[in-house]
Amino acid sequence: MQRDFRSSAEFEAVHGFYSDLLGAPGHVFGGRSLCGHHGAGQLHFIGHSSEGTIEDGPASRLYQVARGGPLKRLSEREARQIRLSPDGSRLAFACQGDGPATDLVEIWFDSAVVASAALQGRIEQLDWSPDGRKLLLVVAGTAADLAGIHGGYAQKQQAEAVAWLPEVRLGEGEDLWRRIWIWDIEGAARPLTAPPLNVWEASWSGNDSIAALVSDDHGEGSWYRAHLALVDAGSGSARTIHTPKDQIGCVRGGPGGDKVAFVQAFCSDRGLVAGLLSILDLKTGAVVIADTPGIDVTSVEWRSATVIHFAGAGGPETVSGDFALDSAVATQHWASRELTHGEWVPASHPIGDRGSLFIAESWSRAPFLAEETDGSIVELASLAAPDAAKAMAACGMVEPFEWPAPDGLTIQGWLVRPSGATAPTPLLVDVHGGPVSAHRNRWLGRSRAGAILASRGWTILFPNPRGSTGRGDDFARAVKGDMGGADAQDIISGVDALIARGLVDATRIAVTGTSYGGFMSAWLPSQSDRFAVAVPISPVGDWYSQHRTSQIPEFDEIMLTTSPWQSGGEYFSRSPAFHKQKKIVPSLIMAGAIDKSTPPGQAEECHFAALRSGAPSALVIYPKAGHSLRGYPEYIDSAARILWWLERHIGPAGGTGP
Repeated sequence: MQRDFRSSAEFEAVHGFYSDLLGAPGHVFGGRSLCGHHGAGQLHFIGHSSEGTIEDGPASRLYQVARGGPLKRLSEREARQIRLSPDGSRLAFACQGDGPATDLVEIWFDSAVVASAALQGRIEQLDWSPDGRKLLLVVAGTAADLAGIHGGYAQKQQAEAVAWLPEVRLGEGEDLWRRIWIWDIEGAARPLTAPPLNVWEASWSGNDSIAALVSDDHGEGSWYRAHLALVDAGSGSARTIHTPKDQIGCVRGGPGGDKVAFVQAFCSDRGLVAGLLSILDLKTGAVVIADTPGIDVTSVEWRSATVIHFAGAGGPETVSGDFALDSAVATQHWASRELTHGEWVPASHPIGDRGSLFIAESWSRAPFLAEETDGSIVELASLAAPDAAKAMAACGMVEPFEWPAPDGLTIQGWLVRPSGATAPTPLLVDVHGGPVSAHRNRWLGRSRAGAILASRGWTILFPNPRGSTGRGDDFARAVKGDMGGADAQDIISGVDALIARGLVDATRIAVTGTSYGGFMSAWLPSQSDRFAVAVPISPVGDWYSQHRTSQIPEFDEIMLTTSPWQSGGEYFSRSPAFHKQKKIVPSLIMAGAIDKSTPPGQAEECHFAALRSGAPSALVIYPKAGHSLRGYPEYIDSAARILWWLERHIGPAGGTGP
């Protein structure tokens, strides 16, 4: 496999496919951070748009759309966060600033900037005070690590101008911490908190206090033991108000200052929190768990002082609804397995007394802006590129798929079948990260090589083994102490079910995945002879070295029952690099050089183990890529290499082998 793949037929095919999906420069093809004002008949969102060539990848920009009207770009700056003021008259917009490591927060009124402030660091969250007079900002220091879902790397990279200078790590420094800043709109922005308080999330609780998720260390792994605190908006002093058994996310202070809503869950990743909607009474200290039947809640917003709007997942369904505090009743407004919403997890924004806004999508439907009222949705604006429908037409259809695990537990997932398939096809098993996450009915443009393979006659299985979200706490927690155990058997039994139904060729099965899916892709060939090819991306190969080199050593301490300071146990027995493959499994192993979630040394250990198993193995390390290779052009290049590797070692879908 050559280093430069840009002249290959596979790269040209992937390049052409994604060019059609994403559109010409300036076209919007997706988005996030949606907010709107129902009465004004318009909404704002951060849209993903094509800028320059496809290799440059998408950019995030601020857009406005009036109901029934065209999209209007409001800013050319790289967008971070947006938040509408309580009265709907002003928009707070965080974006990339002009200087190095500088972000800018702007106040927009009637589509024009009326105030702005520049800060050193990365603005990760915005929130208006209930009276609309102040803005809260959570700002990550210029050297703070990003979460795995955002690339898992340190923001401050070594300058290329003096390439020989060493990288120096001390494990301490003012620029490693996350702080709350307060901007009184009539004055200047000022830092409110200081080390040793590290702030992961924050939200106003009334006009004088702030509910915050905090820890006493800046390291990314300290998020796993973070607790809730109430911060005085004047002095910055903080007191603990709740210490969870597991993890917390989606912290939202109530507008009356007497309650705090949040989600408690057993988690594997910051930013991927799915579990119990919880309401803390600040007067009594009592925490009430809201009854949201069968729903793992992933998104929380206050609709009013007595109603909480939530989104989440229940099995294969994406759900939005409201929880009324007065009656303690959850009402489900919208549920669908044909569509989903949210970037990483289901997310919905409340408008008016009962409506909501979100960006919806499915495997065969490009993202679109949607308004939901009483369970019905209306498309406000399509985000599909002009040629997207043509590119998507041949990429098969998705459907929910269920099968029994060896212990009888029903396992769910999603299955993409190629159009017109009658004979058994090759199969690609795509394992999600986490492990406490889930595959959903997401747009095919997020599948790397999956959609192109479906267009070439492959079947794609997206399994949700135990440990996945959407099926309650017990199901998610089942992976604790058993990574690579029953969850691996869940995946293998899904492959067996497809073989038994005559849908796939038992001799032509490949497995891939990123992060935890990368671990599983490296692990499964040592546990089963079902797999003909493996493509681990950003894997874990050795839990001992992962613990000592990753930004999240707390993760494996939670997930494994033995100690990283002792020999043997699960740190050895569940490490792919310590096990030879059951048979020769050609392995394409890819990683980012600046990834601190699963450092590139993990991929090297998987590569070594594959070679010592006698298998052909290619190790591909992208020098400026982070976790899971989500940036461009690495996303395009990695998809092309997957096509080439599968064609070489499994052969085309219509053939009988390589």
